[in-house]
Amino acid sequence: MSLADRIKYKAEQAKPRVSECVIFVRPLPLIADEKPPAGDDYRFKCVFDPTDRHLAQIEPPERLELMKAFFARGGFVMLAIHIPTDEAVSKMWMLTFSPLPSDAKRGLLPIKLARDECFILDIWTHPDHRRNSVAFTVAYELGAALDRFYPEKRWVYGYAHKENEASRGLMELVYGMWAVQEIKEVEVGPYWVNVVPGSDTPKFGPFSKKGRHSGDGFQMPGRPRSGDLYRDYHHKDGFAVGRLDAEVADDWMWVGPEWFDNDHPTGSDGRPATPETLRREWPGAGDTAS
Repeated sequence: MSLADRIKYKAEQAKPRVSECVIFVRPLPLIADEKPPAGDDYRFKCVFDPTDRHLAQIEPPERLELMKAFFARGGFVMLAIHIPTDEAVSKMWMLTFSPLPSDAKRGLLPIKLARDECFILDIWTHPDHRRNSVAFTVAYELGAALDRFYPEKRWVYGYAHKENEASRGLMELVYGMWAVQEIKEVEVGPYWVNVVPGSDTPKFGPFSKKGRHSGDGFQMPGRPRSGDLYRDYHHKDGFAVGRLDAEVADDWMWVGPEWFDNDHPTGSDGRPATPETLRREWPGAGDTAS
């Protein structure tokens, strides 16, 4: 690529790109209780580690460096690994906390999550493997990971670009999610993302200041959250808890401050964070059992 082409490419990347998105939601677990097998050629991996070698196969180093704060605060990625080639062929990123304004540079939309909510950030499956049930099984394993590491989560959000019929079909038809809100997303460069102010419709939901769809004051179709009819997938009289068969990759950040440098997130004192000043917030933090 010539110098002129590189300059032109960077200029194109710097232009804001606005797209319309649909927000979906449903109670957990994400899909049916019965695990759909993807076949003997696949295994699955629950990744809390931005240095994981399989994650590095499908994400550029720049993004993984930016997302270290995402992992430090409890986010994770579920991967499908094609055993014959030892390559990652599907991913699903899960956000388990409300992002800070500064997280826009990491590609995190400013969603406002309640304690019992989470958000599907990114879904992708390699074109050569989309005819298998890989994405379906990844979703099951992701739900099982939430059951193990985040048992307080009750609802999951996701989103798809309006013009992307495949992603919308995956959310609505495969995962059985309900469209509840629309927003306009603005992107600048390869990672920075935000929401166009005032573009949320209706003015009630995870991107609004007036509440969210899964609150007790707004009963969605499906499973009630309170009252005499309350039963959910985590209730003792409710449905089965997902069985996590995926390997858990969680060796990052817990061995000492040598993992950190000036490019990593800062702690409450404003200095580069250490595992002691920026701990990941989930019940099993630091456990490496799979």
